[in-house]
Amino acid sequence: MLVPFRSILVPAVLALPPGVGQDPALEAPVAPETPESPAPAVQEPAPSGYLAPDEVLEHLRSLREQGRMDWIRLAVTAEARELGVAAFGERALPGRPAILVVADPAGDRPAATAVALALCEALAEGGSPLLERATVYVAPLANPDAAARAFAGLAPRRGAAVDEDRDGLLDEDGPDDLDGDDLLLQMRVPDPTGDWRAAEADARALVRAQRDKGEAGAYRLLPEGRDDDRDRAYNEDDLGGADWDGNWPHRYRAHVPASGPYPLSEAETRALAEFVLGHPHLALVIVLGAEDNLSKPPEAGDDRSAKATKPLAEDAKLLALWSERWLKDAKNKPRSGERGAGGFAEWAYFQAGLPVVQSAVWSPPLDASASAGKDGEKEGDATEDGAGKKNDGAGKKDDKDVPDEVKLLRWNDQALGGAGFVPWRKFQHPDLGEVEIGGWKPLALHNPPAGELPALAEQWRARLESLAEDLPRLSWAKVEVRELGDGVLEARATLVNSGLLASMSEMGSVTNRPRPLRVLLELPEGGALLAGERIQSVERLGGSGGNREYRWLYALKPGSAPAQLRALSDTAGEALVVLEVNR
Repeated sequence: MLVPFRSILVPAVLALPPGVGQDPALEAPVAPETPESPAPAVQEPAPSGYLAPDEVLEHLRSLREQGRMDWIRLAVTAEARELGVAAFGERALPGRPAILVVADPAGDRPAATAVALALCEALAEGGSPLLERATVYVAPLANPDAAARAFAGLAPRRGAAVDEDRDGLLDEDGPDDLDGDDLLLQMRVPDPTGDWRAAEADARALVRAQRDKGEAGAYRLLPEGRDDDRDRAYNEDDLGGADWDGNWPHRYRAHVPASGPYPLSEAETRALAEFVLGHPHLALVIVLGAEDNLSKPPEAGDDRSAKATKPLAEDAKLLALWSERWLKDAKNKPRSGERGAGGFAEWAYFQAGLPVVQSAVWSPPLDASASAGKDGEKEGDATEDGAGKKNDGAGKKDDKDVPDEVKLLRWNDQALGGAGFVPWRKFQHPDLGEVEIGGWKPLALHNPPAGELPALAEQWRARLESLAEDLPRLSWAKVEVRELGDGVLEARATLVNSGLLASMSEMGSVTNRPRPLRVLLELPEGGALLAGERIQSVERLGGSGGNREYRWLYALKPGSAPAQLRALSDTAGEALVVLEVNR
């Protein structure tokens, strides 16, 4: 059962009963009002209604103390927060497969953490069919320090200071709240050589100028702040150090300060890598963050080098199948962020050899109607961008030509009452002269209003439960044992994988992870193997009925117990059959 989100996201709001605490003399009968059509609900932008990262850790601590889950502490961060993994149904049998869910590696997707925390709640309730088949590990807060900073409105940075601009100074030029509104936004700086121009359909929106089509730029776009170190670059050396999701070995960017001094140099990344490599029974990794390989499954590739970016053919088919199953009827699919180098998901697939599902969890819809904008503006009405620049509403009728940024602003105006975007306001910058400050509030664009989280959590609970039937599963079929005379027997048997997943991904056959399947013929005392191998290995047994046939000749002493066949796998379980003679 999924615990209601209210219990883990926001405290209940208690209201006094009517009349309590009121002066009776002030009470008067109220005439009934004529009912009106309800106005569309306006919601607060994220992170309003979310648990802060430290509250998430406290909630996990409570679950642990109640004995409802196990907790594996991986590391303690530079800011003394705990990085850990919640464990449910720790394996009790050899080869019991496991799933690892990693949430918010970048630190700026609290929605991913909220969904992962709800999964922990649901699994802690017990009765999950998935836990009868597998162990589930959940890291709800993969990047605790960055998440805490992002929740406070800062850049999602973590770790020891890094000299990003290589000037011998540390953290000397971060963003500044120039206008004192307690928000770190953006500055659009008038500049005819800039790359940005105001969109025709909504002057608040900035789009890249396409110079090859004769468009001229009008602005530079910078983070809000001053050039504190006077090097003519703005906010290039912010607080914090290496990027968590850029510190992994695959496609690691050497000599880039944000990547860290070497792969896995950070306590959090090294600890998680050791956890993954120390749990060979992991059959699948799910990453809830900024990138997505379900909404638009990637094309297959055949590159097996250290620079590979595309999944191999069999693994790509699996992603396409899950996409079809989970998102076929979705009205608003999550949109992937830009795929970065040196990330956890790529390392888990290309180097650890694990199947990896990535989901951006949620994206703002792009289908908000253009017929009613903020404050009831009608299509074609003139609007202002907040800096006094008029927009005549042109270009709204043909949505295919409307930039996504304009569509996002429509969603903001209608769903959030405009609260997610700060209109551009003129400001006299001490170095740049007149600029405009505004833009999207931190976290508002990539995380839904808290009221939408329960539905997202339920979607992912159902998806996770559905994986019980997809995990690899071994069994013996077509078992035949014939007596050939003089105590000699012939045995034939077929090993079958009835799960959707293969015993290892196709990439796993390149990285040699996990270990191959082992097939053992176990003879009683005095038995002798005449033909065939007593111990055999199978590198990879495909899913959906993938199989392999075996044959042995062996001799048993009169009165001996029958032989046995045993198959063992780190990810597909154990299959045992007694070789009784067919009568």
